[in-house]
Order: sequence, then structure tokens, then C-alpha cells
Amino acid sequence: VDVDASSFTSEELKKALAKMKESEKAERKVSFLLLKQCTVRKKFRPIEQLKEEFEKLNMKMETDYEIMVKLISKFNSSASTLDEKVAALYDLEYYVHQV
Repeated sequence: VDVDASSFTSEELKKALAKMKESEKAERKVSFLLLKQCTVRKKFRPIEQLKEEFEKLNMKMETDYEIMVKLISKFNSSASTLDEKVAALYDLEYYVHQV
């Protein structure tokens, strides 16, 4: 839009108004997303903070990934008995099924 002109055509005004509406919609969308993020952050705590709190209670919180790695190493271990390997496979099946 030519801002130096003393008068604007109706087409120029329509285009300028449309751009203003688009930018306003974009600003609303961004502010809505920021508000949504803040609400989610207030509801939930980060996993690192939860791990620290569990460690203070002498409880170790393991992720599914960590548990699956332990089960695989237990299965691959030559020191494990057949029953332990079968139990590891059953437990691993449960975790893989969730994924």
C-alpha cells in the first residue's frame, strides 16, 4: 500500500484491511498457543523434577526404555536361567506392546 498518497483506492483499503485481519488472527493463534502451553506447564511437572523428588524418597523411577534395556540385557546374559529369560521375554512383550 502506498502510504504517501493523499487518498487510497478502495482496493488498496480492502487489501490493507485483509492484511490487518490476517495478522490479528496470527497474533491470536500465537497467544492462544502460549496460553495453552502455560496451562499445561502448570498442570504437569518435568520428568527431571519428578526423578529428583523420587530419589529424595529413596525411590528410583525408571522409564520404559530403561526397563526394556535391562530386560534385554537380562535375556542376553549367559548367567540367567531359562526361567529368568522366559520371564524377561514376557515382561519385554508387555512393554513393546505399549509402544
